[in-house]
Amino acid sequence: MGTRSLTVVAQNHEVKVARYEQSDGYPQALGVTLLRFLKEPACVEILQETLPKVRLWNQEDQKQQDEFLHSIGCENGILNPKQKEEFQKQYPFRYRERFGKLKEGQILEHLLEFRNEQEIVMSNDYEFAKDSLFCEWVYVIDFDKNTFEVYKGFNTLGISEEDRFFSLYDGNSDYYPVKIKQRFPLDNLPDEDEFVFLCKKP
Repeated sequence: MGTRSLTVVAQNHEVKVARYEQSDGYPQALGVTLLRFLKEPACVEILQETLPKVRLWNQEDQKQQDEFLHSIGCENGILNPKQKEEFQKQYPFRYRERFGKLKEGQILEHLLEFRNEQEIVMSNDYEFAKDSLFCEWVYVIDFDKNTFEVYKGFNTLGISEEDRFFSLYDGNSDYYPVKIKQRFPLDNLPDEDEFVFLCKKP
C-alpha cells in the first residue's frame, strides 16, 4: 500500500539518516519493523557505533556523482548493465534498484552491513516531512534524547517552534509539517500491540 513515510535517526545533534519510504509506512508495518529493531540491544549498539561514520548527501556529492556518471559514459541518467555495476560499487547507498529490494525499515539493517566502511554517505530526504499532505508518517530515533518518536501527517492544525520540524514550514501550504503523535523512551518501549494502538488512536 502506498503509505509514504520518513525514517530519521539523530545522534550527537545531527541528522544521520533521513530515508524516504514509498509504501507501508503505517505503524503496524514500518513502525513495528523499527520497534523490533530497537528492541535488539546488539543491533542498537552496532548502529550507534556506525552512525559517526554516516553523513547526508550534499551539493558537492551531487557534483561528484554527476562527474562519475559522465566518466562511465552515462549522459542521460539511464544505466546499462555494466554502468549499473560500476555505480553500485561507487555509490551503494544511492543505487535505487538495490534499495528497491529492501522492505520497509530495512535501511537500519542495511547500515549495519557497512559498519566497517570509513564513511557512509546517504541520501537526504529530510524535507519530505515538510508537507504532511504527502508525508503520512515519520519515525524518529533520537539517541540524544533517548526516544523513539512517531509523527503523523495530514496536519492542518498548525505547528510551533517547539516542534522538531517547525523550521521546514514556509507558510505556503495549508498542510503544516508532520506533528508529534507519540514519544517512547528507548529504554522502555511498548509491546507491538500497544505501540500500534497508541500511534493510531485519535
